[in-house]
Amino acid sequence: MIALTLGMAAYTVNDTMVKLVARELPFGEVVFLRSMLSMLILAAVIGASGGLRHLGSSATPMVMLRSLFDALGTLFFIAALIHMKIADLSAVVMTSPLIMTALAALIFGNPVGWRRWSAIGVGLAGTLFIVKPGVGSFDLWALVAVGAAFFGATRDLATRRIDPTISSLVVGLYGTAAVTLAGAAIGITESWVFPNREQWLLIAVAAIFLGLGTYLVVRAFRGVEIAAVAPFRYTLLLWMGIAGFVAFGEVPDAWALFGAALIVASGFYTLHREAAAKRAALAGPPPA
Repeated sequence: MIALTLGMAAYTVNDTMVKLVARELPFGEVVFLRSMLSMLILAAVIGASGGLRHLGSSATPMVMLRSLFDALGTLFFIAALIHMKIADLSAVVMTSPLIMTALAALIFGNPVGWRRWSAIGVGLAGTLFIVKPGVGSFDLWALVAVGAAFFGATRDLATRRIDPTISSLVVGLYGTAAVTLAGAAIGITESWVFPNREQWLLIAVAAIFLGLGTYLVVRAFRGVEIAAVAPFRYTLLLWMGIAGFVAFGEVPDAWALFGAALIVASGFYTLHREAAAKRAALAGPPPA
């Protein structure tokens, strides 16, 4: 739980640095430079452990598919991050586990009872209080954030189907490489500006904390019961709220806070029902 909480804090530092520098540099350039530095850091860590020789054999179709979803999710997330309040964005993205549960049922036929479907509906309804459709404060970029949550869910679904013998760091390296290429592709349409010393510092700090957050999250879920650890993912809302207020003076409105509460409550309940279903499956049918 400590690793996951610290991992969410590290992701918050990364997102804050990106939001700060993206106000001054082109979108594609920020994505490319941050991801390139993260890729170099991951490659150095993998190389130090002798894992680079496994890169070729790890390039399976599922790893490539996950990398594609990772790139799309990152692009949507950073685009929304530039234009949204950071706390509102984090709340919308927290619907990703709910979307993943729904997709697993629809695509792979995973059993999902009416209780979990109800929780998914409540959580997705919570996003409406943040997106605010049909009112003057409607935020189009919140829909982009929903797209980030969707691609995050598809990425996580693909991750679950990757051969467990493939290193998590190698999987992360391929995903980061895909994001780097996506940033370069967008950058072709932009006029890049050479970063000054302060901007380079922000990008470097973002890359370091992105790598640290990835490591801590992977470490948190290794060898533990997911239901016992996953709730601490929602500490991201706390960290993001603090960062938004301190760095940007952002304060979510009452409707956004209510929507975030619905998303968190539905997420907790879904985790509870998934754990109960797993225990029931392990216990087997009752004796005659």
